[in-house]
Amino acid sequence: PSVQNLLLAARAMGLGASLITLPLWSVGSTRRTLGLPMSVTPCCVVPLGWPRGRYGPTTRRPVAEVMHFNTYGNRPWMGTD
Repeated sequence: PSVQNLLLAARAMGLGASLITLPLWSVGSTRRTLGLPMSVTPCCVVPLGWPRGRYGPTTRRPVAEVMHFNTYGNRPWMGTD
């Protein structure tokens, strides 16, 4: 919940933020880069910053265009539109 609250607060302030875990594939490297002591175990990284471009709602394709059930192409309950 704490990271979710951080992301919501950042958004409310106009900041861009995203939870990422890729740096944790190498915890030792992440620990060295961030200067973390051995007593701290990182569970995620949240980069924050002011967006350069457009920031707001995105346009998304309809779920029926991107959703597949169990196997690719299987859309048993989706419409054809």
